[in-house]
Amino acid sequence: MSLYLSEQSLDWALKHVENYGDTDIFPGPFEFEAIRHTWDSKVRELLSKQDLHQYKARPHRRCLSPKHRFGFRVSTQLDPFDMLAYTAITYDLGADIEQRRVPIAEQIVHSYRFKPDDVGRFFDPAVGYDTFIQQSARLASSGKYQTVVVADIADFFPRIYSHPLENALDACTCKHDHTKALKDLIKQWNFRVSYGIPVGQAASRLLAELVISDVDDALISEQKAYCRFSDDFRIFCRDLREAHESLAFLANVLFENHGLTLQQHKTRILSVAEFRSGYLETGSSRERMSLTERFRGILDNMGIEDWYEEICYDDLEPEVQRVIDRLNLGGILEEQIKRGSDLDLNVTRFILRRLSQINDVSAIKIVSENIETLYPVFTDVLAYITSIRNVDEKHRHQLGKYLIDLISQSVVGHLPFHKCWIINTFTKGREWDNQSEFVALYNAHSDEFSRRELILALGRAAQDHWFKTRKRDVLQFRTWERRAFLAAASCLPGDEAKHWYNSIYRQVDDLEKAVI
Repeated sequence: MSLYLSEQSLDWALKHVENYGDTDIFPGPFEFEAIRHTWDSKVRELLSKQDLHQYKARPHRRCLSPKHRFGFRVSTQLDPFDMLAYTAITYDLGADIEQRRVPIAEQIVHSYRFKPDDVGRFFDPAVGYDTFIQQSARLASSGKYQTVVVADIADFFPRIYSHPLENALDACTCKHDHTKALKDLIKQWNFRVSYGIPVGQAASRLLAELVISDVDDALISEQKAYCRFSDDFRIFCRDLREAHESLAFLANVLFENHGLTLQQHKTRILSVAEFRSGYLETGSSRERMSLTERFRGILDNMGIEDWYEEICYDDLEPEVQRVIDRLNLGGILEEQIKRGSDLDLNVTRFILRRLSQINDVSAIKIVSENIETLYPVFTDVLAYITSIRNVDEKHRHQLGKYLIDLISQSVVGHLPFHKCWIINTFTKGREWDNQSEFVALYNAHSDEFSRRELILALGRAAQDHWFKTRKRDVLQFRTWERRAFLAAASCLPGDEAKHWYNSIYRQVDDLEKAVI
């Protein structure tokens, strides 16, 4: 038997990546622009004619990314062709997977409910962490329960075993060719290791939900009052004995069915009052919810439906400006920074994103002076710094120098993940200057994440001399760096790039041809 993806599924997968990213962790790969450029003329047909039972996975890449101040996760970025295949296969299985899960109406499972739309959104926006909190609050306020079990699975995605996933897939759908193709892909990415799914992709989140749906079944069969968001469980119990029994039951089901364990430092039994004060009514959570509601009110009054739409502060009516000013976003950020290691990540991310949205430069100084305190939210800090528009050329160059210096002079610069994000800034345009530093950085840093971004930055800075001396060796580059070189070498002068591309065209693969 053979399996070919439909053009409709592939079209949807590309829309998903274009509108929501290939992951929520890494900078978006430029290759998807190349894929879109040749989508109608070549790439869609190429992928739709690929028998997925004969599909060979292409090189992906992994690195550590911060999960919190002292914790990390191994995050995966799939090859763009693999990402489209993975997304399209899971999209085709999505309705069957969702049918297998606890119905939304029961208000038990609030994470990643499959509801695709025409622009590539994977999940239902009406169900999520907010509804999880709301249901937790309802159960805590019902008067029926005295204690609450709070539990979190340790290393959930990396420890998902292949056999439970395969069994769950086979049980939920009749599309067995799809499930076989999906299982084969995951095995190839894992190099035949029997556990782990990629971290960072929407498709992986849906598969993870399917895997532990049997845990939901077990809890429901025992008539447990609980709700769940991804790997975060909250079980509401009548007394302390029932709480201990429920926790032991959950731990046993996770281990026996999946070989999974609970995080000790996040697992606890609380009174309802302790749960309310610690999880529902903390000062920081109230602050974040208050800020969120007030900011949404501002957007509603302005007739803006997109929560993340850019807002030009100077174009706002004076009254609206005064409302935003009263939020005192900069002051709240400063208070968070003073908390040091107790920094509330959700509040801080909210503030940084709203400052970016309204193009508020007032916090640049305090952010840059406290970059190590803000380590856990560094990508949000970087997004804020690089989003500011009303900064003169000299100041922008100084900011560019500051970012480059972080690589060698700051704690944040030790991770390839952070270096990748910093250097990615210089691949978008030349307004950040400091191109004289790129070659030295390339020679000093051998990790694939840094070098790929530096190659793109060198091309954006039109450092054609660097490409002239290396273009004969392009096929010796590692896969992700080679595609960057092919794209960036377009800075070669006159017809040199064209003639060189023609000379190597027959030696490169289909994705590299799309880049050319």
